[in-house]
Formats: sequence, structure tokens, C-alpha cells
Amino acid sequence: MLLDTAAGQTAGTSLPLQFVSIEIMPVVGGKLSVAMRATLLDEDALEFVGEDLAHERVDTIDQVIAVIRDSIAPLAALVGA
Repeated sequence: MLLDTAAGQTAGTSLPLQFVSIEIMPVVGGKLSVAMRATLLDEDALEFVGEDLAHERVDTIDQVIAVIRDSIAPLAALVGA
């Protein structure tokens, strides 16, 4: 079960990170869309919580990689790296 947080709220950093999804797709006009989403486990409620990390339209694959790199860096604290 994947649940979204309410609009304007965040899942918080105390929830254990389960996985990160990365979607890269072409869009009209030759641009690329990159979206990243983390799935966290709320152990108290026994449910998964979805957290949007990034959603951007960029021109090049290098910019896609930069978005991924910038979005992954804050997650290092969640996984204890």
C-alpha cells in the first residue's frame, strides 16, 4: 500500500527509508522529465508513506543526473551513510 502525505506536509526524517523511485521520460518539445519519489515506512501505522523528492523538466541527460545527485544527497542521513 502506497500512501501520499497530505498536501504541504512532509513525511519527516524519522521514518525508515525503504526505496527510491526514479522516472525519466521524454516530454513534448524535446525536454526530459525527471521525477523522484521516496517510500518510507511508518512503523507505528504500519503503512508506506510516499514523499516526492524532485520533479523537474530539463534539457539534457547531464541535467537529469544533476537533479538525481542533488535529490539523493540529503537521503544519506536517512540511511546512515
